[in-house]
Amino acid sequence: MPRETVIFASDVRISFDKFRNCMTATVISKTIITTNPDTPEANILLHFIRENKETNPLDDEIGSCLKESINLSTIDDVYTVEQLKVKALKNEGKADPFYGILYAYISALNIDDETTKVVRSKCSGCGSIVNEASSICTTCNRDSSEFKSAFLSFDMLIDLSDHTGTLHFCSLTGSVAEETLGCTVNEFLAMTDEQRTALKWQLLLERTKIYLKVSLLHRARARLRMSVLSCKLADPVEASRSLSG
Repeated sequence: MPRETVIFASDVRISFDKFRNCMTATVISKTIITTNPDTPEANILLHFIRENKETNPLDDEIGSCLKESINLSTIDDVYTVEQLKVKALKNEGKADPFYGILYAYISALNIDDETTKVVRSKCSGCGSIVNEASSICTTCNRDSSEFKSAFLSFDMLIDLSDHTGTLHFCSLTGSVAEETLGCTVNEFLAMTDEQRTALKWQLLLERTKIYLKVSLLHRARARLRMSVLSCKLADPVEASRSLSG
């Protein structure tokens, strides 16, 4: 969970990712990952993050992305994964996001993994993730006399792939996630592990038409944020015509 979990990883491969414009760690066969290790260093780090997350500017930046409403009919540029990566690199340094359509497959969807959290409590005012124990947004309720309630919402990362490559860690949230999965948050939480696995395999490797928003997060190390605005099964004829033309 972001800003709630400390991860200790040993024997990872470190390399520079041109797409994200930063150093990244890749898991290899020798990698060992421990969550929330019981060490003085980990406890100090966790305490520091919890004390400072109330004023974390990244939540404000992500929150503003969530509140924005986009008319999908105005998006008509079609990309492959490779073309989208090239476009993102060319747009580096520009404040405005860009939008596009991608015909691709969902290649990673961890909705049946107990270690991966896909439902979170969010503030009804700004959309930021709030502490589940208190269900109070410290930012909104600190700056306003009106109490802002929290609600449960899908918040997950998926991979999208086509014949040219893969986009990792694309954000799929809120009502868009509900439409993609075909269920509400409450219906999902009521599912058994077997039902969630069956749902995952209904969606994996199906050709979909995806509307994407690509944003530059200035304060984030991973710089680029890929937000899914819509994800529905693609019409085969439409997909073939768009990719060939």
